[in-house]
Amino acid sequence: MQILRSPSLKSRAATGSALAVLGLALIAPPAFAQVTTSGDTSAQAEGSPSRAQGEEIIVTGSRIARPELEANVPIAALPAEALEQDAAINVQDTLSELPQVGIGTSRTNSNFLTGANGVATVNLRNLGSNRTLVLVNGRRFVAGLAGSSAVDINNIPTDFIERVDVVTGGASAVYGSEAISGVVNFILKSKFDGIQARGQYGITDRGDNPRYMGSLTVGKSFMDDRANIIANFTYDRDAGLFSRNRSISDQDCFAVDSAGVGISSPDQCGPAFYSSYAAQGRFELLDANGARVNALNGQGLFTFDPSNNLVTGFPVGSGFNRNAARRISVPLERYLGSAIANFEIADGVTLYAEGTYGRVKSSSQIEATPLDYTDLYDQSPGNIGIPITNPFIPAAVQAAIAAANGDADPSNDVSALGFRRRQNEVFSRSNTADRETWRVAAGIRGNILNDWRYDISYVYGHLKDFTASQDIDNARYRNALDAIVDPGTGQVVCRDPAARAAGCVPINLFGFGTASPQASAYVQSAIPKSERITNSQQVASINLSGDLLELPGGKLAIALGGEYRKEKSVDDLDELTNTGGNSGNQIPDTRGSFDVWEVYGEANVPILSEVPFFHYLGLTGAARYSDYSTVGKVFSWNAGAEWAPVDGLRLRGVYAVANRAPNIGELFSAPAETFPNVTDPCIGVSSTGFNATTTSSAQAATCRSLPGFGANVAASPTGSFFYDLADIQGINGFDGGNINLQEETAKTLTLGGVLTPRFAPGLAISVDYFRIKVKDAIGTVPRDISIGQCLETGATEFCQNVIRNTNTGRLTTVNSQLANIADLKTSGIDVAVRYNRALGLVTDDRLDVNVFYTYLISLQKRAFAGAPLEENRGQLSGDGRLGAGFKHKASARLGYTFDNVTLSWQVNYLGKIVDTLGGYGDANLDVLNNVGDRFYHDVQARFGVGEDKKFEFYLGVDNLFDKAPPFLPSGFASNVTGTETAADTYDPFGRRFYAGARVKF
Repeated sequence: MQILRSPSLKSRAATGSALAVLGLALIAPPAFAQVTTSGDTSAQAEGSPSRAQGEEIIVTGSRIARPELEANVPIAALPAEALEQDAAINVQDTLSELPQVGIGTSRTNSNFLTGANGVATVNLRNLGSNRTLVLVNGRRFVAGLAGSSAVDINNIPTDFIERVDVVTGGASAVYGSEAISGVVNFILKSKFDGIQARGQYGITDRGDNPRYMGSLTVGKSFMDDRANIIANFTYDRDAGLFSRNRSISDQDCFAVDSAGVGISSPDQCGPAFYSSYAAQGRFELLDANGARVNALNGQGLFTFDPSNNLVTGFPVGSGFNRNAARRISVPLERYLGSAIANFEIADGVTLYAEGTYGRVKSSSQIEATPLDYTDLYDQSPGNIGIPITNPFIPAAVQAAIAAANGDADPSNDVSALGFRRRQNEVFSRSNTADRETWRVAAGIRGNILNDWRYDISYVYGHLKDFTASQDIDNARYRNALDAIVDPGTGQVVCRDPAARAAGCVPINLFGFGTASPQASAYVQSAIPKSERITNSQQVASINLSGDLLELPGGKLAIALGGEYRKEKSVDDLDELTNTGGNSGNQIPDTRGSFDVWEVYGEANVPILSEVPFFHYLGLTGAARYSDYSTVGKVFSWNAGAEWAPVDGLRLRGVYAVANRAPNIGELFSAPAETFPNVTDPCIGVSSTGFNATTTSSAQAATCRSLPGFGANVAASPTGSFFYDLADIQGINGFDGGNINLQEETAKTLTLGGVLTPRFAPGLAISVDYFRIKVKDAIGTVPRDISIGQCLETGATEFCQNVIRNTNTGRLTTVNSQLANIADLKTSGIDVAVRYNRALGLVTDDRLDVNVFYTYLISLQKRAFAGAPLEENRGQLSGDGRLGAGFKHKASARLGYTFDNVTLSWQVNYLGKIVDTLGGYGDANLDVLNNVGDRFYHDVQARFGVGEDKKFEFYLGVDNLFDKAPPFLPSGFASNVTGTETAADTYDPFGRRFYAGARVKF
C-alpha cells in the first residue's frame, strides 16, 4: 500500500479594524475550551458570562456534571454555527482547519491506497489516527479501516451535529484505549420540532470538482414533551479532481535526474520524466541469462511511434505521462441516515436510542498497471521472457534475431524478449469502493436518590467494505504470450493445447492498442482482485455519578462505572492475492478479535471557594483498570488541579498516564511476502579487510564469524564476500503483525489557564502548554537497520528479523515485524480567543471573533532504541514522519450579524516550513525545499427572510485569493503521488464558489 496525505485549512475575517484584531491574534498563540450545559446543547465559551450560576456543565473529558466549573482540560469546540459558516459538506474539512488536528486519511491522499479510498480519519497532534479516540455522544464508534481503531467520520452528517469537542492530551482514564493524543467527540442534535431542508452546490473557478448536497431533518415532540424523535437524511457528492486539470500536476515531474542531481525548475516536468512503462511497450533482446543483447542495429531496445512504426532504442518522449490518468482528489458519494429518540417513561427515567446508517462510495483512478516481464517469468533457465517464436514480434526484429542466432557466435544469441508495457487496453487497476456502516446505541438514564445519575447503554456497530479492481492471471498471461502460427490454419494460436482448449487467446503487446479485447479478457483473472472488510464492535457500559458530601469548596462529586467491549475485524482478500497468482505479492487474510473488561472512577474535589485568593481551588482525578484478552492488565490514571485566585482567572493543570492497546491489525496481520531491496554490510569484507564506507569494524568482525563466510570468500572472484544476481533477486521478507505486542504508554501534561476579565465582557482567552510522551510505540525496524544492527550489536530485536544461508552466509530472508520499539514526543502551546459583543452600529448587531493558534515546540520520533532522534518540527510530512510540523498554525474567524444578515471572514494560516530539515545539499532542490507561509481566506454571507428566518440562503468563496500550493514534485518527502505538492496539507483545488439555501417548516 502506498500512503499519500489531508485537505488544508480554509479562511474568514472582515474590514480594517477586524484585520488588526486577527493579526494580533495570529501573532499571539490560540487553543480554546468551550463547554455545554446539560439542559442546553448550544456551545459557550469558557467563562461565558451568559451561563447561569449553579448550572451544571457536561464537559467532554469528564463523566462528572459539575456546577459552575469550567473544563479542567483544554477543549476546542466547534458549534453548529461554525460548521454553517464554514459551509463544508464534509466535517473533516472543517476539523482539518484546527491547529490541533494533523494529517489523517482523506480524499486528497488516498488515491493510491489499495483500499480506504476516500476514508476520512482524524489525527490529533500528528501522532496518528490510531492514537485519537473518536466518540459520538460520548460513546465509541465502529472502526472504518481493517484491523484498526480509526473511525471513518464520513458517516457523521454535518447537519446533524450540534457541536464537536476536541480534547487533546491523554484521556484513557476517562474513555479507555486510543485516547493518547486526545478525543474528538461529536455531539449530535437531540431535539428538534419541525422540518428543515438544506441544499448546497459548489464548484471551483476552473469549472471542476463540483460538490453538492441535500439534507432533510425532521423532528417531533409529543406526549407533553416526554418523548421526542429527530431524524436526518443527507445525500452529497464530491466529483473529485484529476491531476491533469491543474497545471502544477498535468505532467509527470521529478526532482532529480538519473544521477541524483537536482534539476532546476521548471525543467522538472515533461516527457523526459515520463514512465518507461509505455503504452506501446519498451522491449529488449535478452540472452539465456537475462542479459541484454545489442543485436538490433547495435541496440538492445526497441519501441514504437504513435503510428506503430518500429523505433530502435527508447528515445526521450516515448514514455507514458502517468499524471494524465491520476487524481488529486478521489470522488465521494454519501447516503447518510441518522435518528435519535428519547422517551421519559417516568419522572427521572428516560429510554433513548440512536441509529446511524452510512453508505459511502468512492473510487481511485491511477494509471494502468506497469507490467514487467519479471512479473511473469521467474528468470529460471528457459523462463526468461517472451519466446522468440512469438509471431507478433515485428518482422525486422525477427530478422535481427535470426541473424544473431545464426552467426555461429553464441555470445550474441537472443533467447527471449523482455518488456515493460503499460496495460492500458488490457485491464484497469483502479479501485471502486462501497462501504456500509451502521450503528445502534440504546440505553436508559435517569436520577436516583436526587443527586445521583445513572446511564446504562449498549452500542453495536458494523462496517462492511468491499473494494474491487481488475487484475491478471499470471499463468494465463504467459500462455497468451507463448504464441505460434498454426500450420494448418495459418492463424496465431497459443502453443499449449490445454490452454487453447481452456479458451486461450494470444495477446499482442507490440505497439499502441494492439491487445485485442478477446486476449485482454482471457489474461484477466477469473477472480477479480478484491478486499472485503468486516468490522464489528460491541460496547456495554454502566455509569453512576453524583455528590458524596459537602466540602468547604463545594460538593465532592464522583463517577464510577464499568464497560465491556468486544472488537472483531476480518480482512478477506481474493484467492489469487492469497496465493500470489496475480500481479502483486502474496498477501494472506487477516482475522482477529479481542475483548476487554474495564472499571473506572473519577473524582472532583472542591477544596476552597469564595475566600481571598481562592475564588476556587480544587483537585481532580480519574483511574481506569482494564483487562484485555490480548495484552492483559492495563492501568491508566490522571490527576489535576484548578485554582482561580480571583473571579475571571482560572489556572489548571492535568498529568495523565494513558495507554493504547495494539489493534487487531497490529496483532493478527498474517505475514505477507515481499521482495525488498536490502544492503548487506558484509559485501566486500575479506579475511583481512573491509570497505569502511559501508561497513564498520564490528560488523566486519561479525561477518567473518558467519557460518559459510569462508566458503563464500573462497568462491569469490574478488576474494571478498559477494552475492550472485540470483541470490540478490531471491531475498524475500515478510511484513506482518505480532501477537506478542504490548500496550503503548503515554505520559501527558497540560498546564494553562482561562482569562475572562470583567472589564471586557464577552472576552475569553485560554493559554495551555501541552506535552505528550509515548513510550513503547508500535512500529517496524527498517530492514537495512535490522541487518546492520544485528551485525553491530547482536541484539535479539534485530537478529530475529534476519535469516542467512548457513552454507554461503548470504541473506535469504529479512523480515519486518511490528514491535514496541519507538518513542514519540510532542509539545507546544495552544491559545484560543473568543470575543463577542454588540457594536451598536445597528439594532441587535453582534461582533464575533474566534481564534485558534498553536505554537509547536517539538514533534519528535525515535524509531528504535539507539536510533537518532528525528525532529519533525519545522518540516512537512512524508517518509514515515509523524506529520506536518508547522511551528505556527492558526485559524481565525470574524463574524458580524445584523438584522437577518451574517457576514463572516475566516483566515487559516500555515507558517513557513521546509520539506526536509537540513535541505538536500543541492541548490536546485533547496530552492523548492523552503516553503513559504500560506494565508487562506474564506468569506461568506448569509441572509434570512422573516423574523424567524424560516428561509435562509447563503453564498461564499473559499480560498478567495486563489492561493496556489507549493511545487513539491516527485522525489520530495511530502509529495503526494499525482499532485506534485503536499495535497493533504495545502489546498490543491484553488478558488471555490458555493451557494446554498435552508428552509424550515
